[in-house]
Amino acid sequence: MSNTTLHYIYDPFCGWCFGAGPLLTEAREIEGLHVEPHSVGMLAGPRSKMMSPEWRDFVRPHEKRITAYSHVEFGAPYVNGTLEDPSVALDSGVPTAAMLAAEKLSGRGLEMLKRLQRAYYVEGLPISNREVILSLADELGYERQSFVKAFEDALHVTLESHIEASNQLLSRLNARGFPAFALEIGGELEALPVGRYFGRPEKFAADIRSKMATTQGEE
Repeated sequence: MSNTTLHYIYDPFCGWCFGAGPLLTEAREIEGLHVEPHSVGMLAGPRSKMMSPEWRDFVRPHEKRITAYSHVEFGAPYVNGTLEDPSVALDSGVPTAAMLAAEKLSGRGLEMLKRLQRAYYVEGLPISNREVILSLADELGYERQSFVKAFEDALHVTLESHIEASNQLLSRLNARGFPAFALEIGGELEALPVGRYFGRPEKFAADIRSKMATTQGEE
């Protein structure tokens, strides 16, 4: 079962991806499963923007549905602060680079991603801000100089190719959007219908374990 990977396609500013957090928490507990995050860069580069009434009006109805389906709550600092602050930058590239840096340094990209999601959607922190990123890296125990180098390398060298590959994977899965999950066992990819599992993380983990066990039995 050691060659089993759960591919997770997401964007740091995707509220539905925040809602998928409990699924990731359960998946991380599965022995022999590697979870690999792929950011699509929804708001990266020329697509980045500042917080605006238009963006706020776009995401708020979705966030009510996300909470209803996933039982994940958005924090008051985000709802009443971040969404009302026009100085907040929305640039997927910066938090994606933080995830890539954490993955390169310690294989903890998913842990960084989940911390970023909590920082933004619960604590209302502007996660496209470099100083916020470095503060979170400090909190997670990274040596500052090493993280800065890995972060800058990710931001200026590997980010574009990572985003391109993530979108290619999304297309390969014929997924309608993100979050999207695909289980890879022995080189074979199987898309997992995320809508079936929102609010049911235990079912998500149980189905993955079942698929892994079935494949192992066939070997």
